[in-house]
Amino acid sequence: MQDKELYQHILGLSSPWTVRDVKLDMENQEIRVQVDHPRGTRFCCPECQQDLPCYDHGEERQWRHLDSCQFKTILFARVPRVDCPKHGVRSVSVPWAEPHSRFTLLFERFAIEVLQMTQTVKGAMTILRLKWDATWHIIERAVARGKARKQPLPLPRIGIDEKAFAKGQSYVSMIYDLDNSTVEAIS
Repeated sequence: MQDKELYQHILGLSSPWTVRDVKLDMENQEIRVQVDHPRGTRFCCPECQQDLPCYDHGEERQWRHLDSCQFKTILFARVPRVDCPKHGVRSVSVPWAEPHSRFTLLFERFAIEVLQMTQTVKGAMTILRLKWDATWHIIERAVARGKARKQPLPLPRIGIDEKAFAKGQSYVSMIYDLDNSTVEAIS
């Protein structure tokens, strides 16, 4: 199996996306995977899902993926854009990442598991080889996804707690669902 075919399977890419090139960067300890699509491919508008021809491509972007052996794996691609009659020029959704993310979905999932196991951002940063801001962006997106899935339900038993921060002069109130051990609100 050739390296392109291997990474096609590892990344779970399907038509129209293909691995065009794989390079090993020993100096930076990275594997760089170039992802592309055939000329003439049609894509859907991310707003209304209308099937449209490729209008042009944005600048090349990169996404951190799960490590391969001891190397960081980085995906590179120029994301196609479509010119939707209803929504104008929009970047299409790529199957490996959420819009505006710098990480693949699989990497984010792994990062959240590491954060849960280490229970500290600093510990997870060390294991994931990420900086503070990048780690917090992953946390913020995970919280946003969780809040979007959350259904408002009556809470038969709640707990209320106040937490102090900034040398004890500022407080936040937290409401907990005691039966499910979840934070329901922070104010």
